[in-house]
Amino acid sequence: MSAHLDLALAPAMLSNAEKAAIRTIVFNHLAGIALAPVVKALADRGLVALLMDAPSGLSFDELVARTHANRGYFRIALRLLVACGWLSQREDGAAARYALTPEGRIALGLAPLYNDAVSFIPKAIFLDDFLFGRSDQVTLRHFDDIVRRAKERWSVFTDGDTTAAKVHRKTARYLEGLLVGPAMVALAREGVFARLMEAPDGLAPEAIAGNQPALKCVYELLELQGWLSNAGVRIKLTREGRYAAQIAASYGVTVSYLPLFERISTLLFGNVNFPRIDESGGEILVNRGMNVWGSGGAHANYFKKADEFLIELFNRPFDQQPLGVCDMGCGDGTLLRHVYETVRDRTARGARLDAHPLALVGVDFNKVARRISKQNLRKAGVPNVRIIPGDINRPAYLASELENLDIDVHELLHVRSFLDHNRPYLPPANYALGSRKARTKGAFAALGEDIPPDELEENLVRHLRRWAPYVGRFGLLVLELHTLPPQLTLANIDHTLAIAYDATHGFSDQYLVELDVFQACAREAGLIANERFCARFPPGELATISINLFEGGEGKADSP
Repeated sequence: MSAHLDLALAPAMLSNAEKAAIRTIVFNHLAGIALAPVVKALADRGLVALLMDAPSGLSFDELVARTHANRGYFRIALRLLVACGWLSQREDGAAARYALTPEGRIALGLAPLYNDAVSFIPKAIFLDDFLFGRSDQVTLRHFDDIVRRAKERWSVFTDGDTTAAKVHRKTARYLEGLLVGPAMVALAREGVFARLMEAPDGLAPEAIAGNQPALKCVYELLELQGWLSNAGVRIKLTREGRYAAQIAASYGVTVSYLPLFERISTLLFGNVNFPRIDESGGEILVNRGMNVWGSGGAHANYFKKADEFLIELFNRPFDQQPLGVCDMGCGDGTLLRHVYETVRDRTARGARLDAHPLALVGVDFNKVARRISKQNLRKAGVPNVRIIPGDINRPAYLASELENLDIDVHELLHVRSFLDHNRPYLPPANYALGSRKARTKGAFAALGEDIPPDELEENLVRHLRRWAPYVGRFGLLVLELHTLPPQLTLANIDHTLAIAYDATHGFSDQYLVELDVFQACAREAGLIANERFCARFPPGELATISINLFEGGEGKADSP
């Protein structure tokens, strides 16, 4: 809700530079949520001490042997430190060799500071319940103490322009992230920011119902960011705070992975063969409801670009239009509802739905998602919907299930949002490692096992190639998430979410590749991106989100 509040309520608009400065703080907080538990786990296992004692560095295999790490997740962790500029990575023959950089010696020398912040993660997972539900004196004492540490800048020296001061400032921001992120999400989802945005003069603390001593800690924490003023007397958003409140949902996705970060030591060094789904079908490593909330506002912007193609397609002569739309990985039905409403309200097809009804097919592997999707679409009054089980790795099975519904898979526009990187991993059969030269600089794991980059690319090509015969006529519209090369992340670390994305997705067996690599693999698979209907967010080389309309080389419908 807070992400969509009217900017006109602000007493004065911020400049683009001021907004960028606030986003930098947010990006640092999100990176900290990911880095803090990783750094603590690595330090506890002795990695920092090993590297401190080896100025010329150690090979990946040496580090694995000495720490008994799970190779796949360990490589992801080391890649994060490279992207932060704390480790250097050089190839030594066929193996990677890692050494601390001067900044890394300073930053990882501060590893003990992460202990207190990381110890709060189990409580941060349920911070909304603590702030607005039952009071817990033990949690309150812990929260009060850790906020005090934040106000004291964690007892590190942050003034000046020396390398040490810059690293200390960054570390302080990273540590704050574990506190500020969950707090921003809790206040936004509880509607506190909405009330403050409507009260330019602020609110008395008692006007916000909840655990008052705990809320007081949150107000002090946000006052430290410069986002609240006079927090002890009247709760009022500053100019900067109003903008931070508007983009509070930006914290949602990373904060939703706190259950994963609570288990990061196990993922890196323990037995990874624990359940990922509970008995009710809910995910254990991510709060999916929060995840959907956090991504919702951003997805609306991406859908706007996708709308251009939907409008063009469903304004064609009726005999050149698809029967309908198939959403693989339909989740809660949001994208299908958006597609239906766009076609209904903005196209020629929408004016003739009585004569030319729009077939809508939602497909999801998860039984709970299918149930929720059915409920949401029924409640929204979306007609002619079929929700069926399916697997993104098995398009032939989808074609068979559609045939049972008397629907030809080729007569549909196929869409999906942020699903291809989350496909279950299938090792490519009869593939000899090294058969292809990897283009991606990513790190990949499946249940802790290391996936070589060239094998991952071969898997992606085969995955997309399986879809090519089924989507050639009307195309495949894909919204996708990407990584950045570590050196590009490092050069722009204050301007990208890549650190947080790489951690949350890497440790949960998701496979982010760079945008150019994704498009190259699609071309190799026989899918060509229609440049008229492609977009990247943000524009330029830092793009971590893309929209691609992929069309097959044969059998696609001609544009008028």
